[in-house]
Amino acid sequence: MSNELVYVKAKTGKRLFAHFFDIGILFLSVAITFSITNIAVTNSGFYKAKQIELTQIKNDSKLYVNDVDIVTKATNDGELDTYDKKKTYLSERIDQFYSNPTYFSDTTIADDYNNRKLANTDLFYDDGGVAKEKAVDGKLLFDFYAAEVNDRCLGHLFRNPTYIFLTRYGFLTVLVQIAVLLVFYFTIYYLLLPLTVFKRGRQTIGMKLEKIGLISVYADNITTGKYVGRFFFMFLVFIVLNFVSFLIPSFVSLGMMYFTKTNSSLVNYVFNDYMVDITNSKIYLNALEIEESQIKLQDISIENKDLRLK
Repeated sequence: MSNELVYVKAKTGKRLFAHFFDIGILFLSVAITFSITNIAVTNSGFYKAKQIELTQIKNDSKLYVNDVDIVTKATNDGELDTYDKKKTYLSERIDQFYSNPTYFSDTTIADDYNNRKLANTDLFYDDGGVAKEKAVDGKLLFDFYAAEVNDRCLGHLFRNPTYIFLTRYGFLTVLVQIAVLLVFYFTIYYLLLPLTVFKRGRQTIGMKLEKIGLISVYADNITTGKYVGRFFFMFLVFIVLNFVSFLIPSFVSLGMMYFTKTNSSLVNYVFNDYMVDITNSKIYLNALEIEESQIKLQDISIENKDLRLK
């Protein structure tokens, strides 16, 4: 038997296939589980109470009716069948909103609204400092009020602290669910499976399919402690840092795979390990296994002499 243990470097194509397969499984698992858990969350009493509170604050503003904004309602409501009715409906609702102390502690915003009307001399006239409508086409006034709602009123509502909290609550609920599921499945696929089911070579599902595995610089299996550290590095860099830096770490890692002598990715380089093809070879769990296979540790190498221990 030869006293030299040789491993074939895993081809980049196989590594990329395994990588994207694992990512696909990860996000598919998150999506399926989220679709189930989100039903339970959105049907919980606490979540429903927040949504009812949000609907109530929108209706109380007079800018919505049952979650439909008043411009849409005025446009589509069959009872408001003329532009005179539509513009009157909007005008009354706008006045109610600007005079609501829940949103405005003084008359500054209402005064600004009155000044905007006074500035539009084609539609309004000055009646002792108060803007009054001229006898003009109702559609022109409707368009003015619709623009006021869309450009001004809704903006004031959306900046209300209570409204912001209630709308962000729904968004944050979704975000937290996704984050928890992402961490959960990332831990299963990238930590638990390589430490238990596919521990020889610390394989993920994609790596198992492509018959590639990880070896340490000593050509044996990566220790549990080192792999756990490797996992947390991967999580920090490829999940957290990728999220806030527009995938820069992933692009750096991909570039290293193509341009470094040993085709090492960023995590391979940091932890001094190697991705090898095990189609026709075996990864040994430790030095004892290697010795038992009659292979001398002092002459372990990686293909093309990229790694040789003396």
